[in-house]
Amino acid sequence: MNELNKIEGADAAAQPVNLVALLAETVSVQAFGTLAVLVVATLAPEIARDLGVPTVIVGYQIALVYFAGMIASLGAGWAVGTFGASRTGQLCMLIAGLGCVVASLGSLSLLIIGSFLIGIGYGLINPAASELLIRHSPANRRSMIFSIKQAGVPLGGMIAGLGGPPLALAFGWRSAFLVTAGACVATAVAAQPGRAHLDRDRGTRGGARAPAFSAMRVVLADPALRWLSLSSFCFAGVQLCVVSFLVALLVEELHVDLVLAGAILAVVQVVAGLSRIFWGYVSDLLRDGLGVLVFLALVMIVSAALVMLFGPTLPLAAVVVVFLTLGTSAVGWNGVLLAEVARLSPAQAVSAVTGAAMFFTYTGVVLAPPLFALLHQHSGSYVRSYWLLVALAIGALALVSAVRFRRAP
Repeated sequence: MNELNKIEGADAAAQPVNLVALLAETVSVQAFGTLAVLVVATLAPEIARDLGVPTVIVGYQIALVYFAGMIASLGAGWAVGTFGASRTGQLCMLIAGLGCVVASLGSLSLLIIGSFLIGIGYGLINPAASELLIRHSPANRRSMIFSIKQAGVPLGGMIAGLGGPPLALAFGWRSAFLVTAGACVATAVAAQPGRAHLDRDRGTRGGARAPAFSAMRVVLADPALRWLSLSSFCFAGVQLCVVSFLVALLVEELHVDLVLAGAILAVVQVVAGLSRIFWGYVSDLLRDGLGVLVFLALVMIVSAALVMLFGPTLPLAAVVVVFLTLGTSAVGWNGVLLAEVARLSPAQAVSAVTGAAMFFTYTGVVLAPPLFALLHQHSGSYVRSYWLLVALAIGALALVSAVRFRRAP
């Protein structure tokens, strides 16, 4: 019987992984995890009106979500090593779904609790997916494959922008949370058939169970990983400020109606999602992911500066063009950066090191939106507060350049 089990285990291990199915699973987890995160941002005016709080409070809610994600990311290596990467993805969906249900119950305190749960689920997504993709993607296409997975972020934003406002106007904002919860649970169930095969080496990859602070020491000790991780702090801060406050900026400052503002957010997310795949392809083609990140930081600086020139008389078409350009950079960087982190990580500790690197990413998200909200409260203008995004983009440019040109031959 033991010999039979060994033979069956060897056969299972020999079976190749269907990369298309794996991408479908990881993209879906990323998309619906992002949808759960962005429901509040998309419906901020409606939720704020019902709960009797200022719309700009969304900045603090996003910070809470990512603070929870920051905590969870440090335990990602343990979770992947203990449960398996695919099972961890399922747990992400179930935790995020529970958070959506709690947030839908209709009070500010429950919205806070639900947001924290959503963040816990979201914080485990990238390390688990990186562990799967680094093992099963060809090296010469790795940046593009990671970017395809990361296209789930703007896909989730598109679903939030197109689906959230109509649902809120027709059935109330709570319905959007409940629909999102259902989508998360369905995604977890859909991943079950292939879970055993994907997690067949669970617990055998010693580095995956490395303690959180061991992985953090690896990141801090390696100059390339250290500066790259710190650059993700800046990149993520810009991204979340753009996505979180776009609808509020359009509605409250440029006088666009809520449904149209949600549609604009959706279009920006679609273009940004396609750009992620494009930048991943370019990165693989040039074999220079760091160079691509330098270029994206430059685009980010210019387009964020242009937003500071916005006013009510500016044609809506011009506003959309600038935000589309900003979206291709502010939302387009993730897959390339995660592929670079995975490439630089020790082979047996990709999920743990990715989780440690994501700690810096989530720190940027935790700090930047509330700081943006404070600037808005002080200046009374979303547009004038964009100088923060310009400063963050300049920081990202400096940090990635330090890695890129230090490693250049």
